[in-house]
Amino acid sequence: MPWFGASSDWRRIERNGRVLSFYREAEGSELVLLTDTRRDAIELRTGSKADVVAPEAEAHLLERPKEFWMAFLARRYHDYAAINTKVPIEPVRVSRKVRDGDRIEWQGLRFEVVATPGWTPGAVSYLVELDDRRVAYTGGLILAGGRLPDLYSLQEAIPELKLRAYHGYAARASQLIASLRRLAARRPDVLVPSRGEAILEPAAAIEALIARLKRVFQEHFSTDALRWYFGDEHWQKRAGRLLEGAAPEPMPMAETAPLPGWIRAIGNSRLIVSESGEALLVDCGYDKVIAELEELRRQDMITRLVGIFVTHYHDDHTDRVEQCAGRFSCPVYTTEIQRAVLEQPSRFYLPCLTTEPVRRLEARRHSSRMKWQEYELTFLDFPGQTYYHSALLVRRGGRETVCFVGDSFTPSGMDDYCLRNRCLLGDDDGYLRCLRLVEELPAGTFLVNQHVEPMFRFTRAQIEFMKASFERRRAAIGELTGWPHPSFAVDDQWVRFDPYEWSGGAPVRLSLAVLNHAARPLECALSLELPEGWRAGRSAFRATLAPRRETRFPVELAPPPGASGLHVVGAAVRLAGVDVAESAECLVRLS
Repeated sequence: MPWFGASSDWRRIERNGRVLSFYREAEGSELVLLTDTRRDAIELRTGSKADVVAPEAEAHLLERPKEFWMAFLARRYHDYAAINTKVPIEPVRVSRKVRDGDRIEWQGLRFEVVATPGWTPGAVSYLVELDDRRVAYTGGLILAGGRLPDLYSLQEAIPELKLRAYHGYAARASQLIASLRRLAARRPDVLVPSRGEAILEPAAAIEALIARLKRVFQEHFSTDALRWYFGDEHWQKRAGRLLEGAAPEPMPMAETAPLPGWIRAIGNSRLIVSESGEALLVDCGYDKVIAELEELRRQDMITRLVGIFVTHYHDDHTDRVEQCAGRFSCPVYTTEIQRAVLEQPSRFYLPCLTTEPVRRLEARRHSSRMKWQEYELTFLDFPGQTYYHSALLVRRGGRETVCFVGDSFTPSGMDDYCLRNRCLLGDDDGYLRCLRLVEELPAGTFLVNQHVEPMFRFTRAQIEFMKASFERRRAAIGELTGWPHPSFAVDDQWVRFDPYEWSGGAPVRLSLAVLNHAARPLECALSLELPEGWRAGRSAFRATLAPRRETRFPVELAPPPGASGLHVVGAAVRLAGVDVAESAECLVRLS
């Protein structure tokens, strides 16, 4: 792959027998300049005496990483801030903190510090004259060929539009583009990224990257579900900040209709009521849902609750599921794709996780059916807004058909605004699968999103519009990042520890799970990064990963005697010749 490669001499400068290095500490370095604090792009030697220079805005992550990890432990559930965990695990002594406009003098060279937020919010670049060439050290801002390592790292809030990071699809790309233009105005001759080869034609690479990002956003905003929630003006502002004023032609809004009398809206839950008075609830995230169910039962508007169907694991759909199931002595239904994340949410690191495991779960196979009163229920795997997502097709007496699709669609398009939800790009594991399932629904079927008051349905032309746009976006992401499959660029959990959070004593038993999104086998090497004094039964693994499959590697760890509290274990990954460095981590809580 073109954007990761062997270390380059550009990253090491020697003058008068003294050594300066960038990103990673070279042999004999007395000074190391860091553009950001991404642990998958920096490397410092244990016990190093080299002076480290880091951006002022991010230096605390190097100096006091334990503070970050302790706060993250408390914040990782109900996370709407898209917390980036690719930060240091062990502390680093920072000798100097720099900001925009600072100068660093070393052995007759003068390095100018330029603020270049984008890859991280507080990143900087360093400009220097070397051998009659102006060289810019740019970190993860741009890679050779005008590419980026991934898209999910750019998930960001848009404060001026009152939008949380959860809804800000790669929104920091606007800062990244501005930083690229700022660098281009300095007319550098060479760009040296933190990974891969030096860029010898900076202007062409910068324009290529900006154009690729715009192609991605052109397609994203043409089918943006948030347009329904926030309106056209808000949509135009969001699209304009990333497309530099332009907004694409959007898909026409879907046909809408009021809910039928047998479906009752309760917040972002829906209640299906049968002629007998029995009822089935779809999702339960809030106390008021339980209170209203009890009131309906008190008024004899329902006789009993026969079950709860869960569309997806997000906290606003699940926080009260177990409590409600206990109150009404009923089972909880979903499909197998969600079993683990509902029963054991601590095993995962995903946005909007609930802290309330579901214990009364009956997970059904995809396409399995169940008869209930005058209804026929069909359970569907429906990996749209999240990978862990289900849908429920409801036929009423052979006359009306409604499909409860959770948060996967609105009348304006697809709810894939949060890249950390694992919205995958394969033919059969994301929105292309969902669109195919919608196509196969009985004619006239309306869709129900629990956040959208009316039902809605797409025409054949609208479905084709979304499919074509999604496929163009997938191709653009592939060009932007260069992975063997574009899903690697939107899935920050393609390599992960399971469980993500371990609580208990020794030995610590985990597995490393690697999902090969590509249609061909890929060579993979993994190595554990352990806290000091820890031992592993096996610390390195090699395998040929089967295509489109997840491969698991068992991990058993032995902490030193007396170890307690929170510890972070990391894993470095090399995939298909690409060194992804320390890409995955898990939290180990020892009592």
